[in-house]
Amino acid sequence: MFLIFRPFVWKTVFLIAFVPTFLLGQTSPTLEKIKKTKTLTVSVNEFYPGLDVELANEYAKFLDVDLKIIPLRTFDQHARMLEKGDTQVAMAGISSSINRFRDVYFTDPYLISTPAALVNRTALPPEPEGQIVTVQLFRNLNDLTNITGISYSVLANSSNHQFLRDTFPKAQVFSYFTNEAALSELKKNNVNAFVADSFYIQALLQKDSSLRANYLPILGVVQEDHISMAVGKRDIEFLYHLNFFIKELKRTGKIQQLINKYFKSNKWVKKE
Repeated sequence: MFLIFRPFVWKTVFLIAFVPTFLLGQTSPTLEKIKKTKTLTVSVNEFYPGLDVELANEYAKFLDVDLKIIPLRTFDQHARMLEKGDTQVAMAGISSSINRFRDVYFTDPYLISTPAALVNRTALPPEPEGQIVTVQLFRNLNDLTNITGISYSVLANSSNHQFLRDTFPKAQVFSYFTNEAALSELKKNNVNAFVADSFYIQALLQKDSSLRANYLPILGVVQEDHISMAVGKRDIEFLYHLNFFIKELKRTGKIQQLINKYFKSNKWVKKE
C-alpha cells in the first residue's frame, strides 16, 4: 500500500544559494536516481504518519519531485526496504542506536525525545489526604524506581526497551511487536505502565484526551533519544544532503511548527 503526492514546487532561494560547498561537484547515486525517476520514496510509521509525512513532503518539494509514501510497522522493515533500494529514506520516528547503526546510516536528529510512560493511576500510591500537593511526585520514569509491583509494556528491541532493562532490572517488562500492541496491554490491565518515547505519548494524549482520567503521563527527561531519518549504507553524499535539509528546517522554525501542531494541539485528529 502506498500513496502518491505531487507537491507544489518549493521556489526558495536557499536551494541553490545555501548548498554546502562540500557537496558541489560530488555525485550522489541516490539523488541521481530520485531526479531520474522524478520520485522520492519514503517509508513512514503506519500508525502515526502525520509529522513524518509532512517532513517527507517538504523534502520532495526541496527536490521538486513526486512523493511516494510507504507505511511500515517495524524498524527491520524500514531497514530492509532501504537495503534493497526500494525506498530512499525512512522517516518514521526512528531513534538512532549503535545496534541499528549496523543496518542503516542516521541523519542528524530532527527531534530529541526521552523514554516516557502512561501509568495506571491505581498502581501509584495515593496523594496524602488533607494536603495541597504542589510538587508532582512522578516527573520522570526514574521516580518510579522505588515503587514496587509495577509491570511495563514496551516496543521490543527499542531504546525504551533497553532503558527499562537497565533501570528496572527486577521489574516485569513485556515487549511487543508494535507500540499499539503494547498500549493495548495497558488498556486491558495486563500491565501497569506503557513506555514509549515522549512524542508518541504526547500524540496519544492529543488523539484521546480521556486517557488522562485513568493514566498518569510521565514525560520528564531521563535520557536523550535522537529521532532521526534513516538511509541506506552506501551514499554518504545523500546523507550530507539530508542533514543540510534538516538544518534548514530547524533554522526556519518549520520543525517547531510541526511539534506545536502534532504534540501541543489536537486539530490534526480526525473527528469520528
